[in-house]
Amino acid sequence: MWQSILFVRIQRRQVCLLMLALAALAIRPAWGQETLVVDQSDNRGWVFLARPDISEPGEAPIRGIGDHAGGSASLNFSTTLGNNSSRTATLRQSNFPPSMSDIETFNDLTSMSWWVNHSSTGGYPKIAIWANWEDSGGAQREAIYFRPESLAINADQWDQVVIDLNTSEFKNNGVTTGGVKSTRTFATWLQTIGDFRVESITITYNSPPDTAYVSYVDYVEVNGTTFNFEGAIPLEPDAATAVALPFWPLGLAAGLMAWFGRRRLSQLRHS
Repeated sequence: MWQSILFVRIQRRQVCLLMLALAALAIRPAWGQETLVVDQSDNRGWVFLARPDISEPGEAPIRGIGDHAGGSASLNFSTTLGNNSSRTATLRQSNFPPSMSDIETFNDLTSMSWWVNHSSTGGYPKIAIWANWEDSGGAQREAIYFRPESLAINADQWDQVVIDLNTSEFKNNGVTTGGVKSTRTFATWLQTIGDFRVESITITYNSPPDTAYVSYVDYVEVNGTTFNFEGAIPLEPDAATAVALPFWPLGLAAGLMAWFGRRRLSQLRHS
């Protein structure tokens, strides 16, 4: 009798544990399916590069208008008339969140999308993926850029751009194609660079000279992780702005310190 009661209790415990496990799975988001808020308090690793610099007169700030989902901000990719402007938001692999930790190579990319509000139906900010690798010639870098010409959007309103990994077209820098830029579908590019390491994921925009566009980007999604930009992100450190100081002042300072030291020592000996 007691064996039968014990068996029933064990069965009930197992059923309870199973139900708890199922409930935990039901309320837990799928791995990689999450939305991360990006703002001044946590830029999530994203950095911004603008040419001309945002400090130049007439250049747009980094913070953009409210997004399609009712958020208060976005990233500003607007350009000014008379400048060959470019703007880029970059997330390096070293800063990928845990939900993107499975992305090592191009073969690991399963989905990409972003929302854009652009003053034209084409030529809008696009996603680009950078690769790096080593070969007999040393360290190499290559990028493939989505071609906005292959997918029109509605101008002056928020619209989502979704990459079709089989049919969406990307253009490279020419590094892996003998110096000649080539346009292929993403699936075709994987045959060439699929095993290459993903260095960074960017949203980039190069405005034609003497053409001004109003443009904003938000809700950048990669492999199910969505970045909701609710504030400006920091500018990317630019090593080119560092000022190289001449070496002669250092030598002069060292010489003066040595002279004062010898003089002080002589005074102590004669005191």
